[in-house]
Amino acid sequence: MKKLQTLLIVGLLIAVGSAYRYLHEIEKNSSLVRSPNSPTPESAASSKTVVPSQPSKESFTNLVEEEANSISQLNDRPEDVEKRLKELAGKMQESDVSSLQAKALNPNLNGDQRFLSVYILGESTLQKAQESLVAIATAPIPDMHEERMLTQEEVIRGQAVESLRQTESLKRVLAHSDNSFINDRAQRNLLYLEGKASSPEQQDREALTQLLKKNR
Repeated sequence: MKKLQTLLIVGLLIAVGSAYRYLHEIEKNSSLVRSPNSPTPESAASSKTVVPSQPSKESFTNLVEEEANSISQLNDRPEDVEKRLKELAGKMQESDVSSLQAKALNPNLNGDQRFLSVYILGESTLQKAQESLVAIATAPIPDMHEERMLTQEEVIRGQAVESLRQTESLKRVLAHSDNSFINDRAQRNLLYLEGKASSPEQQDREALTQLLKKNR
């Protein structure tokens, strides 16, 4: 099972990502539109019933953006925020998946929108959403001039990895990704799903504990 994430602390994820990368280096050193056809009388009539679907999609996209704009605000009831986000994920349709995937991979958007897009995909029960998470996790990282921006790209993909619920999906990530940080997250989650290791969070806590002991 993937871990439940709270987006109220999304600003800390980049820092956590940096820590993950550092821990990984220590361990290593130590041992995805339909095109319309020419209209016919029948299609013209049926199009009247299809038109409302576009506002519906736009409405969902707007809801995601509104949530992204609000998660950076202080909130003393994070459980209410998490519940609202899960309900929002439950409303997502397959036609919304590609839009969230594009947002997650758009480096021109702010981090909140990108992280929230991945979170909603991860909370969805749609199989297409899980497939989209694989696409996000294995998407090439664009050239970044700042280490902070590179770390953000890795953490977003790492978040997608940790939202995967099927071992085959994680194996696909391992087969198509050449990023050591992402592969490390995928391997940790895979071992957990196979019952061979503790949860990725517990593994991170244990690694951090060992690191602190070494530095004493």
